[in-house]
Amino acid sequence: MRRHTFATFRTIRTLTFVASLLAALCGLAPAARAQGAAFGAPGEFVVTGDLEGHLRKGWELRLHPSLDYFIVQNVSVGGLVGFTYTSGNPSRTTLDLGVRAGYSLAITPQVTFWPMAGIVYSHVSVSSGGGGGSSTNLAVNAPFLFHIVPHFFVGAGPFFTLPLDSGDNSYGLQTVVGGWF
Repeated sequence: MRRHTFATFRTIRTLTFVASLLAALCGLAPAARAQGAAFGAPGEFVVTGDLEGHLRKGWELRLHPSLDYFIVQNVSVGGLVGFTYTSGNPSRTTLDLGVRAGYSLAITPQVTFWPMAGIVYSHVSVSSGGGGGSSTNLAVNAPFLFHIVPHFFVGAGPFFTLPLDSGDNSYGLQTVVGGWF
């Protein structure tokens, strides 16, 4: 019989909180907008990306472009590729590949809530010749998008990552920039 640790219960509690938050926010009534005139119309392509750089025992650069497509009103499917380089001795290079689905909710004509969930496969290479490996994660992010001008937005929102094979979960705040056509 497998014993559950406090960390397992904390993970379940955190995942339950995130799911409850997404369900509550998805229950908001979308603002009335003309179909095809706003973000989330069928046939729209959305290009997004997040760029992160920071210092932490060296420096790290993270690039994650993605492409999504709205298959029906407000429902998107998409994919992402990612590259992360972490300096140091040894340095690490991480390549990510993922698929996701999302739902766009118009709060106002200039603000959209776009929660997404997906599966991301990551492969890590270590410069010193040893170590490295791969992992698969459930990734949930829920950004609020601010449409500054037509077809361009910036946004921020919570994210949560749950390892499906091994490792620790992570959560925090993530920013995004993008556009649609």
